[in-house]
Amino acid sequence: MGKRTLIALDTDHIKQYVFATDRLKDIRGASSRLDHLNRKTMTGEDNEQIKSFKAEKVYANGGSGMFLIEGDREAAEKLGRLIQKEYANQTKGGATISFAVQELPDGVDPWKGDIKDILDLLNLRLLTAKTKPQDILTLPSHPFMRPCDSCGSQYAENKDLKGTRDPVDERKRYCESCLAKRKEDEAVRGAIGTIIDAHDYRRQHNIEKITIEKIIDEWIHAGRDIKKRSYIWEQIVNALPGTYEIPPETERPSDFNEFRNIPGGKEYLGLIYADGNSMGKIMSGARNLDEKEKMADTIDDAIFKALSAAIDAHLKVVIQDSKPMFPFDVLMVGGDDIMIVTPAAVALDVAVTIAEEFHKVTGYTLSVGVVLAPVKYPFGLLQDLAESTLKYAKKLGANKKHSSKEEQKSTGHINFLVVAGSTSHDFQQVYLSLHKKGVQVDGKTGEAEFYATLRPYPPEEMRNLLTRIRQGKRLSLGRTKLHQMREAVLKMNLSTSVSEGLTVLRNWRAAQQDFALKELFTLGKRARQHNMEEPGSWFPRVTFPWFADGENIYRTSLLDIVELYDFVATEGGSNGSEG
Repeated sequence: MGKRTLIALDTDHIKQYVFATDRLKDIRGASSRLDHLNRKTMTGEDNEQIKSFKAEKVYANGGSGMFLIEGDREAAEKLGRLIQKEYANQTKGGATISFAVQELPDGVDPWKGDIKDILDLLNLRLLTAKTKPQDILTLPSHPFMRPCDSCGSQYAENKDLKGTRDPVDERKRYCESCLAKRKEDEAVRGAIGTIIDAHDYRRQHNIEKITIEKIIDEWIHAGRDIKKRSYIWEQIVNALPGTYEIPPETERPSDFNEFRNIPGGKEYLGLIYADGNSMGKIMSGARNLDEKEKMADTIDDAIFKALSAAIDAHLKVVIQDSKPMFPFDVLMVGGDDIMIVTPAAVALDVAVTIAEEFHKVTGYTLSVGVVLAPVKYPFGLLQDLAESTLKYAKKLGANKKHSSKEEQKSTGHINFLVVAGSTSHDFQQVYLSLHKKGVQVDGKTGEAEFYATLRPYPPEEMRNLLTRIRQGKRLSLGRTKLHQMREAVLKMNLSTSVSEGLTVLRNWRAAQQDFALKELFTLGKRARQHNMEEPGSWFPRVTFPWFADGENIYRTSLLDIVELYDFVATEGGSNGSEG
């Protein structure tokens, strides 16, 4: 057997390419184009030159890939440069990819043997390649050159000649990179129509065991003219049960404004960003290519299954302007990442289902950041908020003190942020504004410490919180009294905060009072540390609107309830009433 070499590839700055614009069609077109490059072009399915290398795929998803080729370092580097060229060509210079190669010693079985040291070295080489600065190409500059009307960073070259359904777009001009994104999005639109036909065919013939992909393959073999395939949507629809109805001609939202009229939306949308926890560490634990392949495929499959489960549970097709429409859109999915936009009313339900389903399928956990914002909110800022919110879910989720063994086995953590007024663009700043630290006096804490939020929540706790909010809506807690409770909590002390909180409590009816008190006592009991030598520690200590969590530390979930009260659908579905 001749020399064999491993090559690892990873797309550079994925978000920079996908989210270079605020336009929905450009975002999802860019995401689809990268997914195609990753799963099809990288593996040689649509490129004869790449296919000629006969590279044996280990995995190719989530923007990265690994292959084993029969050849030396030079052959592997030639393959890497060819893939780089295809990325540049198909994205018109908008996206790049880095690669690293590592020759294998003679006589080593990379699929079954222990090659962890070699895999670690290959990963280190790839990280080094990604930190190497790209060659800078100076663009021509002139005051009369028109920038792209989409990304604004490159110069416009032409108008959108195909797929333009908005008359306003006729006056706009785009760069080649953005035109490629828009062309991809329009092609995927046709592919989704074929996928819906396959889903309907599978339902009518009761053959759910046959995949959507297989049905379309058979149609192509029979001579049906299918110009475009979409792996993302094939996998999403394939994992949906036959009971999920997709009427013919169902379309995705044309832009973010479409979420304005979905029942219960209140002109808000939810941006959900989910990412696996410690996936780099988990993947680096593989000792050979067989383990690496199984891990990558398991995680990638689980992401699609989790997303489809959430869609089936909370995002039924709606009728918009007499036409069926998916009440969501997928901005990015694959590997261990999901970014999806939904109506605000079900965003947290979707987040909980994704986290729980992913854990159920893989045993691994992921964190989720959810941002609820006005439909007109600039998407660039919205994406920054989502990343900041997710980052804090990972950070606090890892450091948070768990009060029970069940919480220690949590399926990850979910964080959320409601954009209102002058919300900071960094979740850490928002969190700090809801936390009042004690004053140090002679090295000791001089006053109590208050946390006006329990974020981030384990998924099971978030589900419980949503259930309690729905219960509160049935009790008609009243927005005025809830606003008064919010103001009381934000005082964050044991004088005016307690006094004003008790005033609101007394003004509620008996059932409403029981709801608020039960909320605090339940949380307090769960958070309180039990000490067998102190019987009093078995009972929660509540100073409304706070419960005590140890010495001089007070927490409450009431502010979280107030913030989410208007953004939780009564039944947890996309057409649920707000109540």
